[in-house]
Amino acid sequence: MMSERKNTLVPYAGVLRQFWASPPGKLCCLHGSNAVFQLSLNVASRGLAAGIPMTLIDGTNRFDLYYIAEFARRLADRQPPALRRSPEEFLQNIYVSRAFTCFQMEAVITDRLPAFVEKRRSPVVMIFGLLDTFYDEQAPLHEARAGLQRIIATLQALKQHNVALLLASLDLRPASDERKTLFPTLAAAMDWVYNVESTEKGRWILKEEGKNVPPRYQEHEGREVKSSW
Repeated sequence: MMSERKNTLVPYAGVLRQFWASPPGKLCCLHGSNAVFQLSLNVASRGLAAGIPMTLIDGTNRFDLYYIAEFARRLADRQPPALRRSPEEFLQNIYVSRAFTCFQMEAVITDRLPAFVEKRRSPVVMIFGLLDTFYDEQAPLHEARAGLQRIIATLQALKQHNVALLLASLDLRPASDERKTLFPTLAAAMDWVYNVESTEKGRWILKEEGKNVPPRYQEHEGREVKSSW
């Protein structure tokens, strides 16, 4: 589980190594600015470059196929012809499912995801905006909380089956104070939680948060870490 450290600055390359290192099963959460999706797509692109089937569940419409295609083109420019793979080959190995309500998100993760990753032999799963739909006041709070607990149980079971899961989300402000507890509940179930910020210079700042997750909207100070490309 997460360490007791709070707001520890970490290099982007270190997060990459941590995510891909053994053992394969792990739960990682990125939250913060829009950079969380760019960083996650970079992780996905590197996995696709290594021939790893990827599964992505998008609850916030942030999947960007053009980012992955551009990554593939740039990588091909640096490789000998025999090793080059087209953007189409990259995209054929990533499976995307979308969810528009918290009930759809729960159904995708708890009912369909375990069987899908086993069938497709996909050892890496990314989930964008898992809690976005749970902040919708039209969904009763008790149902949102119960659904989140079922999702967490499924994620932990997938981890035990050597699936690496990366969750990425913006720091949204729920309308009610009661729903602000959903993120700490999810974060407490993760192995690592990183707060991600971006700067005008196209850099990423990553800070590892400890087991006692600090207030979600707290302002942080830190040094900049260059993005990979």
